[in-house]
Amino acid sequence: MTTDAIVLKKLDIGEHDILYALYTRDYGKVTARAAGIRKNEAKLRGHLEPLSLAAVRLIAGKHGEKLIGATLVNFWQHLRSNETNMRLASYVARRVDEQCFPGERDPALWDLMKISFSVLDREDFSEDRAERFVREFDLGLSRCLGHGDNGDESA
Repeated sequence: MTTDAIVLKKLDIGEHDILYALYTRDYGKVTARAAGIRKNEAKLRGHLEPLSLAAVRLIAGKHGEKLIGATLVNFWQHLRSNETNMRLASYVARRVDEQCFPGERDPALWDLMKISFSVLDREDFSEDRAERFVREFDLGLSRCLGHGDNGDESA
């Protein structure tokens, strides 16, 4: 299966492997192992950095999903140049990783994440704007997860 994925986080396992938490356009949250990716000659190396967008190829293995291919689509370079933006992008990835169950596709959440990363890559955020961004992202995430509008009295 091939899909676009936002890399939420990675965890080194063993001597050469990495376990990735991804949020994919077509399959929702996926945890996948990339065997041998930490070797110098690994083809996937550099295509799966946290807080980036990649086109990934996955196959079902005995012990879960395996990453067999990836092409970096968007590194969102600008968001990495601003400490506040980087912190906000990490917050978005952490919240999605914590709140979403594997295998539950949600096109609205995919759109929310892509828009959030694009905004963070386009604009420099001050601390005041960061607080507003977090509130708006959390509200959008809550809606995507079916929790409605926190504090909405019409429910």
